[in-house]
Amino acid sequence: MSGLEIVLEYLPITLRKEIISNIGTEENKIEEIRLRSNKRLCLKIGPETVLAEYIVSQQELLQTFEKICENSIYSYRRQICEGFITIRGGNRVGIVGSGVIENGQVININYISSLNIRIARQQIGCSQKVMSNIINSETNTIYNTLIISPPRMWKNNIVKRYNKKLK
Repeated sequence: MSGLEIVLEYLPITLRKEIISNIGTEENKIEEIRLRSNKRLCLKIGPETVLAEYIVSQQELLQTFEKICENSIYSYRRQICEGFITIRGGNRVGIVGSGVIENGQVININYISSLNIRIARQQIGCSQKVMSNIINSETNTIYNTLIISPPRMWKNNIVKRYNKKLK
């Protein structure tokens, strides 16, 4: 099951149909689905941003949020306070709303107004070029390393590969 197929399961049927009709043959290039309350559906397909004519209702946004939280928003409170929830398949959902701060810490996010869903993709072989510079082959440990790159340059895939190699 692809990342997009997994993500679509969390969305109301009206949104699913709208997304599918807007991506056409570009299914393997979709990177983000942006749901903003009472605003046009926004899709990031490769380097392009597509604004659909479809207006996402607050109800659709909240239905999606509840399904992402498996109808138990309280049990996801910690992740919500971090600003995103990781769902099946490694897909991530960024959350926008009004933060409630106590003692310098976010303790809740109220009035959810936007969800940004990033579609996870596995990039086979993305870590091979840098593996020897990061792992000490004699001790099978990682050198002190900071991985920096622009968006969509497979940082998470590289980290996952290293974790698998070290296990």
